[in-house]
Amino acid sequence: MSNLRWSENQLEVHLNRHKLRKDFATAQFKTKNDAKVHDAQQNAIQEITAQNTTHQEKTILDCEIATIPPSVNHYWVASGKRRYLSDKARDFHDVVSMLVPRINTAARLKLDVTFHFPNRVRRDIDNYLKATIDSLVKCGLCVDDEQFDELIVRRGDVVKGGLIKIKVLEI
Repeated sequence: MSNLRWSENQLEVHLNRHKLRKDFATAQFKTKNDAKVHDAQQNAIQEITAQNTTHQEKTILDCEIATIPPSVNHYWVASGKRRYLSDKARDFHDVVSMLVPRINTAARLKLDVTFHFPNRVRRDIDNYLKATIDSLVKCGLCVDDEQFDELIVRRGDVVKGGLIKIKVLEI
């Protein structure tokens, strides 16, 4: 029977070779993976910024939500130097998340929204747009609020309790 035992030096050299091969393979994998991630990000950015050339609008959302979003005046709460969403804003996001499907479209979009306020109190309707658009992004309808190229905002009739009619189209 032959002696198959290696000296410490031989074992160390052997293990170092394996470690070098492993490190090289890991580096190659990381390089290839980083390139794939970069390509995917570039494709996503191109898809988001590309305009629809067929000019056919496709409705991806047409719904009514029986509430009114918080105004930008009540959207944020400050505590010292920190700012965070108000309870009203989080509650509104939750309602929208329950009613709006998660599509994650990367297309250019058009928003047509009608706010039916609960009473005739004077309001700037543009102050209610921020929470509406942010909610559409947070619920996963689209990737980023930057995708909205056209905004149509209307004040509707008074509806008890408030109501929002939202229509989103891919353009």
